[in-house]
Amino acid sequence: MKKTIVLVAMLAALTACSSLNKNNVNLQEKYKVDTVAMKNWEETFSTVIIGESELEDWYGAEEPIGFLARNQKLDQKQVKFLDSLKTKNEITEADQEQFNSILEKTVKKLPREYYLKDENFKDPAGLAKYMVTQSYVRMANPSNHIANEVATKEEWAEIVEFSKKSDLSEKEIKRFRKLLNKFIKRGEFFDSKAWYFVEVSPRVVQVNDIYKKTEKTKLEKNNINAKALYLAYSEYFSKLEKWDD
Repeated sequence: MKKTIVLVAMLAALTACSSLNKNNVNLQEKYKVDTVAMKNWEETFSTVIIGESELEDWYGAEEPIGFLARNQKLDQKQVKFLDSLKTKNEITEADQEQFNSILEKTVKKLPREYYLKDENFKDPAGLAKYMVTQSYVRMANPSNHIANEVATKEEWAEIVEFSKKSDLSEKEIKRFRKLLNKFIKRGEFFDSKAWYFVEVSPRVVQVNDIYKKTEKTKLEKNNINAKALYLAYSEYFSKLEKWDD
């Protein structure tokens, strides 16, 4: 009996180790990270980060390294070590392990589950007015889709009331934000036909591709809808990367 318990414990430990090693090797093998790639760490990190990101908003879309530094996903100590590799004649095994550890930790920090804060509104009263006006257009669009398929009658009635005002109070902005955050939690929020009314672009295609997946994680569902909300009314919101998570 004791032998069986010991054997089970050993197998569990080996499984954990092999799983960890497999994860460690994945990024190295997938992106062919060699000593040259380590010396050119900014390019390597950018390639891996872009490749592993569900949405470009996770890394600021333009300059991944700058975005990571600004958002404390790469600290000064890590950057100092990575920069030191550029001038090393020989990269040791310890250097490789530290490089891979930093890369893996950075990639793990990427996923975000977006939702609106009050500060993300540029013009909440203007947004409400725009949504209600657009909802009257006969062609399928995000606003009439939200009005007819996503919001309850009571919820849409609140937005209609907001649209009648030239400005919203703090309490009304908070309520409007809560409504929109409720909407992006609902599975029926995104509809490709309605969103192609706004723009036919790689951004909408990207959202639609994730939406079409038969099995989606909670994070994927949320991000599809958050991105869709931003794309539908981008002039009324701050950039998605600045939303809360």
